[in-house]
Amino acid sequence: MNSDIKRATADLGTRLEKNPGDVEAGFDQIQTSQSSTTSRPPQKSTAKRVIGYFILLAVASFVYRTIPEYNLSVLWGASETQYRGEIEYSAVPGFFKQSIWGANATELGPTPKRFGLIDGHKKYWRTFRQKIKKLNHKSGKHTTYKVLFLGRHGEGYHNLGLNYYGEDEWDRKWGRLTGNGTITWGPDAKLTPNGIKQAERVNALWKNEMENGGGIPLPTALFVSPLRRALYTFNYTFDGVVESRTPLIVENLRDAYGLRTSDWRHNKTWIHERFPRYEFEEGFTESDELWQEGKREPTEHVQKRVKGVLDKLFSLSDTYLALVAHDKVLSATFNLTGHPDYDVPTGALRALMTEYDMIVFKATASEGPGRIGVGGAI
Repeated sequence: MNSDIKRATADLGTRLEKNPGDVEAGFDQIQTSQSSTTSRPPQKSTAKRVIGYFILLAVASFVYRTIPEYNLSVLWGASETQYRGEIEYSAVPGFFKQSIWGANATELGPTPKRFGLIDGHKKYWRTFRQKIKKLNHKSGKHTTYKVLFLGRHGEGYHNLGLNYYGEDEWDRKWGRLTGNGTITWGPDAKLTPNGIKQAERVNALWKNEMENGGGIPLPTALFVSPLRRALYTFNYTFDGVVESRTPLIVENLRDAYGLRTSDWRHNKTWIHERFPRYEFEEGFTESDELWQEGKREPTEHVQKRVKGVLDKLFSLSDTYLALVAHDKVLSATFNLTGHPDYDVPTGALRALMTEYDMIVFKATASEGPGRIGVGGAI
């Protein structure tokens, strides 16, 4: 992203603070600036993110070649699906405060009003839905806009251990063990009581937004990591919110695997016994075939598999989607979309607060044949 886009987003942020109703004009300004360049800034990786839970609301413009509709479990199955064109994503500011370059997570607070939605008019969610519908109506046959709610799991016992020992010592010794005699973090780390409270606070916020601003649009396609902390976070977060919908467990939404016992998942039978309502993607293996005792998955590989997940997510007909995953998945999403590297606030409580982020994406599919790996390690 060049200086024109950064300047436009900064100007937009200042103007919207004075006049929240100027969202549409601001969006047009950013789009104009964005169309003048195809470059994007390198995304720095955030070495330390506060441990906690946050939601990423993304509106995605997605240009693609026509593909057939699939049953969700088949679409996310173990085989490969033919697909014509490579999809690239880019963040588009204009709807949410967190998408403005230079947005300060600490100033916005752990639970910004309206999930950070800039529009503060009385029926803000109704207006938001109308804008998304209008964008899709005007977008043309190969373009679609989507809204993605992306949540990070609540605090787990492994987070306590990692914070106490530090990352170097954690990977050298302690993270390879299952506990220290005081707490247990592996295999497949559990949520702490505080982590449960975090998810419950998010649930309360969802229910509040369902009753205000004309009602927040609810996701119709739901996805979750197979790790225990993400599964329970999803359960607590969406209790009484989207119970009529069945979440799909997707292997590639898991945290970086290997080395750390906290990321060694339970088997499929164990998961099904505790979450019988959840469905598994086709090809989901009984045991964890990805985790290795002495080797951790590199960040570049995480980003590659997350790219595959995004490609499949945005091929669905649903406009509003939600998933609960991990920090590595969120970081990869930021990098893949060119979104500002928005840090969760740090502090004495180490992020034991809930944080929200809202983003707009633009995704474009190139011409030519291509294949998207589905399920397993891409």
